[in-house]
Amino acid sequence: MFRAGRGESTNAQGRRAARTNLRSLGLAMGVLMVVSTVACGDGSYSEEERAKASVAIYATVTRQIVEFDNTFGPDYRFTEVLVLDRVVFDAADYMTEGSPGDALTDEQRSAIAAAIEDLSPVTFVSNRSDFIQQEVLMPVIPGSAIVTLAPVEFDGAGATVGVNLWCGGTCGIWLTYRVTKAEDGWTVTGTEGDMAIS
Repeated sequence: MFRAGRGESTNAQGRRAARTNLRSLGLAMGVLMVVSTVACGDGSYSEEERAKASVAIYATVTRQIVEFDNTFGPDYRFTEVLVLDRVVFDAADYMTEGSPGDALTDEQRSAIAAAIEDLSPVTFVSNRSDFIQQEVLMPVIPGSAIVTLAPVEFDGAGATVGVNLWCGGTCGIWLTYRVTKAEDGWTVTGTEGDMAIS
């Protein structure tokens, strides 16, 4: 509670009270701004930055799963890699087919193809089922693999993205990659959550 000093006029009291209230308001606004920034927790990326980053992120995680995490080892090469042409929510969950999301942009497709074209030919497909022999759970194209990507989720530590690679009834992997931004671009630094291998 504010008290006037001895001998102060009512106007002086009012001016001091106003300054005190303004300082309190400024402090409260500062605290609110800090809390809001922390609460966002998305790394404060603009929509333009997210769109640009997603191009590099999709290329990076596709290379990672095709070359290193394909269940056969880094020296294995698929006859062809088929990439679903749109993202799928819950792509990292082997218990569900997930729900379709946005189509991959031309920039995203070009970056994905460039990232793995030295490993295998790349084709973008609109329907996974057209390339799976359901009766025997084998690829229609012998030796091929189908890659499905989830939407990129940005946060204060970088981003996560779910992905799965399917190459048969006993050949597949579902996981979520953690990616962080380094000086030379986005890098896979590990996985988060559950992982499934068939």
